[in-house]
Amino acid sequence: MEKLPITAIILAGGQSNRMNGVDKGLMLLAGKPLFQHVINRIKPQVDLLMVNCNRHVDQYHSLGYPVFCDDLKGFLGPLSGIYSGLLRSTTTWNLFVSCDTPFLPNDLIVRLVKFTATHQAIYPFDGGKDHPTILLINKSITPQLKNYLEEGNRKLMLFLQQINSIAVDFSDKPASFTNINTVEMLESASFAIKANI
Repeated sequence: MEKLPITAIILAGGQSNRMNGVDKGLMLLAGKPLFQHVINRIKPQVDLLMVNCNRHVDQYHSLGYPVFCDDLKGFLGPLSGIYSGLLRSTTTWNLFVSCDTPFLPNDLIVRLVKFTATHQAIYPFDGGKDHPTILLINKSITPQLKNYLEEGNRKLMLFLQQINSIAVDFSDKPASFTNINTVEMLESASFAIKANI
């Protein structure tokens, strides 16, 4: 199968409510911002990289990747970042990943792209839970997503149920999809990295 060109877009546009409003993607894990860990995991698997954020643009730009804010104002959730990313992307297929998932598997793309011939959107299932903010999606759904958002809808899973999407089984690697939602989780992830777990 011919390798598909893929753009990865790091979603760092949220308000980080569970982190007391501190910008989650910029919180340090083992001395590096969380979003940099995500980039380090994803970069070898894709062709292009962009970062979506709604504040601290200069800090996100420090690694040299294109940075953009949501076109729709008001912190409207991941779908707003996905829509804004699809508008800017030049590739048919795009991988969106949340900025708080520093342990993503090295074979993420290899396993998701197997379904690109039959589905418009593909995301991991870790054996217990879906992870729709780690999403390989076709640019062709942009008009549908625009309509969905204009109708006032915000729920990502509900949108995925309305298009041709599939969850891919990653139950062999559930820890790869750990997302850092609290300061306590950040601290335990730091210990895990130091212990090389």
